[in-house]
Amino acid sequence: MISFLDKMKTITKQYDLLPKLLSILLAVILWANLQNNQIDEITYHIYPEIKNLPQDLVILEDIKKIKITLRGKKEYIKSLNISNIKLFVDLSRPVISKKHEYVIRIQYNELLSNIEYSLEKEKLDLTICKIKNKIVPVEPVIIGEPSPQYKKGIVIVEPQLVQISGADITVDTIKSLKTYPLNIDNESQTLHVQAHINMKEYPKIYVSPDTVRLTIPIVPVTNLVSITLPIEIRNRQNGINYVLKNKKVVVYIKKSLANIEYTENLLVAYVNVAINTYYQETLKLPIIIEKKAKVPFDIFTYEPLETEVYITHEEQ
Repeated sequence: MISFLDKMKTITKQYDLLPKLLSILLAVILWANLQNNQIDEITYHIYPEIKNLPQDLVILEDIKKIKITLRGKKEYIKSLNISNIKLFVDLSRPVISKKHEYVIRIQYNELLSNIEYSLEKEKLDLTICKIKNKIVPVEPVIIGEPSPQYKKGIVIVEPQLVQISGADITVDTIKSLKTYPLNIDNESQTLHVQAHINMKEYPKIYVSPDTVRLTIPIVPVTNLVSITLPIEIRNRQNGINYVLKNKKVVVYIKKSLANIEYTENLLVAYVNVAINTYYQETLKLPIIIEKKAKVPFDIFTYEPLETEVYITHEEQ
């Protein structure tokens, strides 16, 4: 080992290597220092956190990722990762039911003290709404037809009403909800099924329950009797003319064991036109069927279920 060191000293003196080695070492140190002092940048896409939003309020829009670019010495940039970067929007003083700009802020920490940053956008356009609850009916959506010589009856929905919750300006527009379509092609017996409520149009509205039970009566036409009824117009307003598109409705009744003569005197069909209307228009109104007396039979279904009513004002 000693002889090796002696040889190295001899070679170093003979070829004057010491200054050269020192120069190389100094160059390496300078290069490393320059590398660390080089300016670098990095880009992230981050969801801003929502802070201080009151519990009785909700944001109408979806929050999207924000692009942030960080620039600084390479040694500082290397020490960063996405978990070190926090963006937030303070909603402690929201503007209600109106789109408003809210500043996007960055949560500072020691790692960011020597780094510059820029955001692709400095503000978010948000609509803050009050949360509203509401009860609405559920309408079953049935497609297809049962087997020949069979007829579908009035569908029973349980529960008939569900609760929705969400931004008030959206909830106010919802009058009813529909189920996902259920196909009854070539069915020949009554169906008892679960159906999900279709909320695709209202992704930020919550519904409870989100499923309902449907009973879809399907019976042979030989078990039914039909009665054709004229459709009355009730609650007419003076000075308004009403014209029905369908003037009659066919009602299908389950045959009873009782000896009954099925005539139109047993039932009444009508539309209720007690609505506020100030101009000429066409409305779709449901046809209502009622029994005139207590009779031992069930109304299975009727066709059509609704009719158009053409409304005009009489000339003064």
